[in-house]
Amino acid sequence: MAVVLAKHEYESWFLAAAESLRGIRQLSATMSAPAAPEDVAGAKEWIRRQMPANRTYSETLDQPALTARFDMDLARRADSFDKLYRDVERLIHELANVGT
Repeated sequence: MAVVLAKHEYESWFLAAAESLRGIRQLSATMSAPAAPEDVAGAKEWIRRQMPANRTYSETLDQPALTARFDMDLARRADSFDKLYRDVERLIHELANVGT
């Protein structure tokens, strides 16, 4: 078993992997991850500022689309995502060794 929570908000993981989301869902083609993505207060607002002025960020529409496309290796720059990644690897390893 493992428990992992995104620090502050789920969208912080998108900030960590910003380069892999360029151009997706009308995000800026030149955006780059902030130096400390999990320290950004208001990750949703940060994402919104990367969109055209007439566009808003929608959790129900944008979150699944961005989740499907973000680079997990880049997202590991966020400590909480790195913990999730390591815990999933550990659980997979443990399940593979059950009964051996």
